[in-house]
Amino acid sequence: MNRSRRAPILVGIDTGGTFTDLVAIIGNEIRVHKVLSTPADPADAVIRGLHEMLADARPESVTYSSTVATNALLEKKGARVALFTNAGFEDLIEIGRQNRDDLYALAPSRPEPLVTRAMRFGVAERTLFDGSIVKSLSRAELARIRRLAARSGAEAFALCLLHSYANPKGEESIARALTPLGKPLSVSHRIL
Repeated sequence: MNRSRRAPILVGIDTGGTFTDLVAIIGNEIRVHKVLSTPADPADAVIRGLHEMLADARPESVTYSSTVATNALLEKKGARVALFTNAGFEDLIEIGRQNRDDLYALAPSRPEPLVTRAMRFGVAERTLFDGSIVKSLSRAELARIRRLAARSGAEAFALCLLHSYANPKGEESIARALTPLGKPLSVSHRIL
């Protein structure tokens, strides 16, 4: 083992509404640092905190979480999102699994989905678990998706096609079609 090699620096960061907290493991030492959050651009506080805590040292690994993002989801204060998924699966986020707190309730209550039914769009594409494509996206379908997106009034787009982890071709094609609209875009296989 090469003794001249320095121990890796591992950093964990959480951005909250008021403070951004940073924790670093440097060899056997744990450093904790806190800076004021910068809501207009959370990255500013993260970068400032890293510089203040580590000076010029470069971390090997940085993990990031945000209670701001979690709170925005819980409080439904996020952007109006259009979700594109495989045709026939548009309602899956609302149906969910059959898990219920009260198994015998005849009218169980469920939380309202983050994306309303009117903003969920089915796509004529199908990829199997092994990555093989059963139904490819046509040019006409990509044009239809782009028109739907443009007319939807969405402030952001989410793409979540079945088995995109095994073959992302469909999601990548849709992402290329939607990128010119200039809205934030979340693509499931990239996030995975």
